[in-house]
Formats: sequence, structure tokens, C-alpha cells
Amino acid sequence: MTAPWDSDVVAGRYGGHDGLTYRRSPSTFGELVDLTTRWTDRTFLVQGDRRITFGQFRTAVSACREILRRKGIEPGHRVMVFGYNSPEWVLALWSLWLTGAVPVLANRWWSDAEIDHAVGLVEPRHVFSDTPLTTDVPGSALQELSTAFDATPSAESAPLPVNDEDEAAAVLFTSGSSGLPKAVELSRRSVIVNQHNILGRTNRFPHLLDADSPQAVSLACTPMFHIGGMSSLLTHFLTGGRIVLTEGRFDPKQVMELIERERVQIWGAVPTMAVRVLEHPDFGRHDLSSLRSWPLGGAPVTTDLLDRIREKLPNLRSRGLSNTWGMTEAGGFLTVADGRDLLDHPGTVGRPYPVVELKIAEPDADGTGEVLTRSPTVMRGYLRGGRVDAAADVDADGWLHTGDLGHLTADGYLFIDGRSKDVVIRGGENIACPHVEAALATHPDVIEVAALGVPHHELGEELAAVVVCRTEVPPPTEEEMRRHLDGVVAYFAVPTRWRIRTEPLPTLAGEKIDKKALLQEFLAGA
Repeated sequence: MTAPWDSDVVAGRYGGHDGLTYRRSPSTFGELVDLTTRWTDRTFLVQGDRRITFGQFRTAVSACREILRRKGIEPGHRVMVFGYNSPEWVLALWSLWLTGAVPVLANRWWSDAEIDHAVGLVEPRHVFSDTPLTTDVPGSALQELSTAFDATPSAESAPLPVNDEDEAAAVLFTSGSSGLPKAVELSRRSVIVNQHNILGRTNRFPHLLDADSPQAVSLACTPMFHIGGMSSLLTHFLTGGRIVLTEGRFDPKQVMELIERERVQIWGAVPTMAVRVLEHPDFGRHDLSSLRSWPLGGAPVTTDLLDRIREKLPNLRSRGLSNTWGMTEAGGFLTVADGRDLLDHPGTVGRPYPVVELKIAEPDADGTGEVLTRSPTVMRGYLRGGRVDAAADVDADGWLHTGDLGHLTADGYLFIDGRSKDVVIRGGENIACPHVEAALATHPDVIEVAALGVPHHELGEELAAVVVCRTEVPPPTEEEMRRHLDGVVAYFAVPTRWRIRTEPLPTLAGEKIDKKALLQEFLAGA
């Protein structure tokens, strides 16, 4: 039998344009599931007292596909999944894929207004949710799917054959730069090639792994409705790993307890999570020596943070740390820097994966410009009213305009120098400043407003708002402004730093707000 993966990179064609691709990759989700039959008796998912093996999970997927059929869900239907990380969430994802439907991975932290907006973009046929929602779309409780875990093994339903690898496979969301959540549609090729990149770089193709080798144990804290969380889930599923799910909101103490109890070896996190674990008063009271890999991403990773990790966790000092760079529109990760790269090239996000092409658009005298990328993982486009706009942010030759500013060294290392888009990354969550500004501007006493990111020692950035109010009435308080945003923006998009004043905001030529000057002014008065 021919191996489904190889590392040979060839010039090819995908998505209607030329580009680099792999000579051979799996082409369907059914093939990916077949690769897990080697791990049947291994534990796949752990949450609290629940422990689910790979065999039980595959049986549950077969039973869940029948549940979906009875609800009228057919190939090509978009189905929204709105929930926190759970076995049922994972079950919904794979059952939809093997049904031929398109899972829409909604952000569980959204406000009602953002949920309504997302439904309008995607026009799903059904919604599975772990909390009651008020939408006009037919819906079911996500917990209904848990009955599938009680099913007895039977002949597993054959996955539906799908011929076009560039057909839609998943929809995820990002704030982007224009305000309300943007619906990013990824192809099946995108999802699978992102895994090919990761498995090839780490030499962990499933067919090369020994079925009797010790099982890797990973801890999942980041939401699986984010591209990094979904990607990590697939990687450990394909390689026979055990995934330990946290319960409830992020809690550094729970993280340390789970690492100690389950002997977790891999914990992917955003920098904010890392800081809060390192600074927790109980840090030295838990045995974290099992950790072998701590990949960081989702927000800028400072050299200071890396040094603190190396100091407090010597077991990660030589090779356990890594930094990645990617985005939802790119379908996952674009570059990676291992421990040696981080020591030799401080501040780098690494070199591109084999089929990822990078170039710098209109570089300045220092070589810095917008980073453009082309890869089989890049999105099909943004959804609007149920239709995909394939041209948005991607040119005719397949180059994605990332909105990040950066430069490349002669030996191919990428450094991210800033962002051209008006987005703040707070603890791994993208916040579109125009969205927050528009919401604040609806307050009757507000004349103009600017939202901007200011440095924060744990979150990387936090959101600040400078609000100009009318002089003829008492200015609103910070608490009043926060209440004004309730139910309009997600909780993480409510500013935590405020300046409420009556003097106009500084502007550039053309009356565009000078946010650079405003930031300097804000920090000077901090």
C-alpha cells in the first residue's frame, strides 16, 4: 500500500492558480479517520472523569452521523457549532465532516449581536449549541449528541466520496480589520495540507509511527473554534495522542494540576496563558517535569517570556520551546521557529513550511513591508450572505495580503514588525478597533472615539479607548461606557483602559485620526 503522505514538494496548481504543493497527500477526511484504526484501544479524549478511546470515538461518529441524517443535515449544508471545548464538540466536528457537511465553528464568547451577524454571513441550515440561542435557524442542544457515545460498535458508515479538494470544508471566524466577525471559508485541501506541514516538519506522519510507542499527551486550553485549537486537535488525533480538555474558563491552577495528574507532555498556549501559569503563587508546588513541548502562538512572543520559561522550566530549556506565526485566513500555521532558531535568531517567528511561499510587498529602506503569503492552506474567501467572496484579500495569483508588517533575512527567517490593519491582539483574541469604535459612537454623548492597543505585561496588548464627549452634558463615566457595550461586543473587546475628554482627537492630513500620536499621548499620561 502506498503511503498517503510524502515530503516531496512540487510545482502544482490549486484554487485556480499556480503554487507549491506536496506530491502526495490524503484527499478526504475519511482517509484521515482510517489512519486512526491503529490506536483503537488508546485513550483519545479526557475531560474530568470522562475518558474516551479512539475506538469509542469512531463508533460514536458513526452513530452521530445517523443523528445528523435524521435532522435533515446533508452534504454541503453549513452547520454552526457554538460551544466550549468538549467531547461533544469534537464529535460534532468529525461527524459533520464525514457527512459531507461544512462545520461552522462559532466563537463561544460572542455577544448576541455578533451571533446574529455571523448567522447572516453564513446562513447555516442548523445550529448545535451548548446554551440556548435566539435565532431563526433550526437548532439542537450540543449535549444531544452525547447519546452517540453510548452506541455499540457496528459497521461504521462509509465516508462520502468528495472529489474536489477545493470545496468548502470548514468556516471559522476572525475579527480582521473591518469590525464584526468575518467568516473565513477553508477548503478540505487547506485543512489537510496544514496537517501535512505540521506532521512533515516534526517527522510524525502516522504511517511512520510505531503503534506500540508511548502515547503523547497534550493539554488543550485554547478554544478549538480558533484555527490553532482546531489544528492541534487534528494533529493529536492523527498521531494517536491523548488530548486532555480543561473544564470551564482558563484557570492556571487547573492547568498545573492537569499537567501533573495526566503527565502532560505538550501544552500549546497563547503567551497570556504562559505568563499566568508562571506567575501563579502555586507554580512551584506542582510537578511540571513531564512537559517536553510548549509551542506558543496567537500573539507576539517576547524574548523576555521565553527566558522566563527557560529559567522556571529547565526541562524545556534545550528544545521544548517553539514559536509559530499564522492566521485564520491562511488556514493555520505559515512559519515555525524551534528552540535553536529562537536562541540563534531572537524575535523570529521562524521559516516557512515547505509549501508556504512568502514575499514582502513594497519594502522600505530596512526591508520592512506587508507580508504576503501563498499556500494550499489559504482560504477560499470570506462568506457574505451565504456566498464566498474569493477575491477578498487574495489576489489573482493566490497571494494573501496578511496585514502584518515584517522582513525576511537572507537565510529565510521572518520577523514580524507590526500590523498594517487596525487590530489589537489581546491574549490571543483579535479585536477589530473599528467595531469597538462604532459601538461606542452610538452613545448619545459621544462625539468621536478611537480604540487602540497599549502594552500589557500578561496579555501582550490590552484595549484602550479615547472618547471625546459633548461639553453641554456631564461626561459619561467609564462604567457607563462599559455598560453601553454589554451585549454589543464580546467581553474581551470591552476596553480596559479609558480616557474620557472633550478636546478633539489628533488627526493626520485628510482628517484621519493620528493613532500613533494618540498612543504616545496616552502612554505619556499613564
